[in-house]
Amino acid sequence: MQMARDLVDGRITPADVEGPAVAQCEQLFGTVSAPGDPLWELQCRVARGVLAAGGIPANELAEWLAVTRLAEGEPEAGPSWIERALAEGIDDQDGDD
Repeated sequence: MQMARDLVDGRITPADVEGPAVAQCEQLFGTVSAPGDPLWELQCRVARGVLAAGGIPANELAEWLAVTRLAEGEPEAGPSWIERALAEGIDDQDGDD
């Protein structure tokens, strides 16, 4: 509460508290453990928010998806539906109708 008063009274600026606040958040929240950790649900909500805001590029998401699938023992994905459709379309266009 004192910090809020100091901000309002001009004794400190937002820039004065930004660095220490970020460091404190990193210390408390920055290490992701696993399900069962007290912060796990909060970290998942934050991660979903980052994804919803477009905070991670699609190519990086694709890499993480591949890592997760390997970790879960899923077989490698085959061609996508569009790749299969295009391949079938090319076969259909060879004049054998």
